[in-house]
Amino acid sequence: MAADWQKTIKDKYDETLKAQKGQAQAARDIAQAGYEKQLNDAPAQYKALRNETSVNKNLQDRIRKENMANMGLSGAGGTSQTFQQRNTNNFLNNMGNISRQQQDFTDNINLALSNLNTQYGADVNSMIVQNNAERNAELLAQNQWQSGYDLQNRQFGLQNQQFDYQKELDKQAQKNTIFEQAYSLLAKRKITKRQFEAMTGVKLR
Repeated sequence: MAADWQKTIKDKYDETLKAQKGQAQAARDIAQAGYEKQLNDAPAQYKALRNETSVNKNLQDRIRKENMANMGLSGAGGTSQTFQQRNTNNFLNNMGNISRQQQDFTDNINLALSNLNTQYGADVNSMIVQNNAERNAELLAQNQWQSGYDLQNRQFGLQNQQFDYQKELDKQAQKNTIFEQAYSLLAKRKITKRQFEAMTGVKLR
């Protein structure tokens, strides 16, 4: 029946689309997990950079003080304050750069996540459109084949009916011919009534 092959085709494409969606989602989930891990790891990584910057500043301050002491100068002298201010400015600049880098990194990862989901949605829509197109094409082709097959069957049945009808006509014509021949013989008294009835199957009164 038509409903059977239509269901078979639709089920086949439903299963194909389900598998394609599953593969696309799995790939999306793997990529998303990678991006999210980078986001989760970022605070610790940038904290390490900040700690390193703080350690470097403290080390520079200590070296400055030791150098000033070796030179017999007060750690509170003008030159010392200039170096201290320079170290502080460098420290603040480095901290600011680290914060900007972290923010840029976070923004880029969030953008990548957004693009990932956008691409996943576009891929799924493309799968659906392609799947529907292929399914409809196969349904149409099968429907055309089925229509042709049904038409051939109807034509064959019609031919059989015509053949049977012609056989009946031929049989009737043959009966008529036999009847006419038998009647002619009977009229000429060349056969008896009983012979006429045997030849034609028609009983005479």
